[in-house]
Amino acid sequence: MTPEEIASTSDLCVKCGFCLPHCPTYKVTLNEGDSPRGRIALMQAVVSGALSGSTQLYAHFDRCLGCRACEAACPSAVPYGNLIDGVRDLRNRRRSGFRSLLNKVALNLLAKPVLLRAGARLLHACPRNSLATLMRLFGDGNVKRAISLLPDIVSPVGWKSLYPAIGSNRKHVGLFLGCVSQVSDQAALQAAIQMLNRLGQDVTVPSDQVCCGALHLHGGEPQTANKLAERNLIAFGERPLEAIITVASGCGAHIKGYERLPAPAYDVCAYLDTVPWPNDVMLQPLQSRVAVHDPCGLRNTLETAGAVYRLLGKIPDIELIQLPNNELCCGAGGANLLTQPQIADALLDLKLASLRNCRPDILVTSNTGCSLHLAAGIRQAGLEIEVLHPVQLLARQVYTQGASDGGFAG
Repeated sequence: MTPEEIASTSDLCVKCGFCLPHCPTYKVTLNEGDSPRGRIALMQAVVSGALSGSTQLYAHFDRCLGCRACEAACPSAVPYGNLIDGVRDLRNRRRSGFRSLLNKVALNLLAKPVLLRAGARLLHACPRNSLATLMRLFGDGNVKRAISLLPDIVSPVGWKSLYPAIGSNRKHVGLFLGCVSQVSDQAALQAAIQMLNRLGQDVTVPSDQVCCGALHLHGGEPQTANKLAERNLIAFGERPLEAIITVASGCGAHIKGYERLPAPAYDVCAYLDTVPWPNDVMLQPLQSRVAVHDPCGLRNTLETAGAVYRLLGKIPDIELIQLPNNELCCGAGGANLLTQPQIADALLDLKLASLRNCRPDILVTSNTGCSLHLAAGIRQAGLEIEVLHPVQLLARQVYTQGASDGGFAG
């Protein structure tokens, strides 16, 4: 967005304050500058020249988690997400020096699938005690925090180009892998393929796909985000598809906004909720208490959180509950769990308190960042709660008489 576009769009805000009770950063800091209303006032002052873009001022924009809960509450339909992305782009264009270069390097690494796979292999080969040594060497910085968030890294999967469906009533979908998901959430991707195959979906995995670009857009690099989007549009446009399936809701929320999508984009649970289930596909009973965490992108942008409850509700004997304070962001917010640790941890503490109160056996969530953030907090708190993607739980319980799972290349 240009400064003129930021000015005209921000004028839609009437400063009513309906957004304040829904904003997680305002809940933590109680600082007007950390509310949507306050940030809009600040960006208006910056683009008008009334205030200079100081580091202290831009810190208010950086603390925004991008949850977009404010948009759901706004009576004036202010596109706050576009505004915060626009002002971060403006900041990056005006900023120079080492910090700007570091931001570009970090974001560009996510755009290189080869580097991500190489990093995953390195992490898989690195013993836990070596990672602990690295944490001590890096002190209290972002690298130490990133290492502490890592789950047990498995050897990277060699994805096939096609996973054929089970059964005769077949449709064809494409699976978006994501960047971080390929390293930390391979089990969820495999479970998605298993469930899609069981429900009669041939699954194509385009080899030329790249990062969705969400982190780049929210990090003030829209040009890079647009280039990544174009590469994905080409990769998924090579053959006719019924749908493009995403497993990480953060990726899904961003891909939903692509122009000229070759097929409708669906979160995997939303898609599984729409297709007919064959009569011979059954779910084993599960006598467990399962809490559902609704990621912000799934609730506020995709608006498909209900599909998770409907799907898991099919499992016999399950005790399914909504995690208390589900309307509040967990604090992950893209890269904010690394760059804004105080806010991320304050919001995580609220989630951990809810988990201690409801005492589930399993916590399910549909977003990679949420999963990493919550799982790390659960480990550090010593809670015995398994963290899964909803599709993993479905795949664990599903069975079809006489059918086998399409294999995965190791």
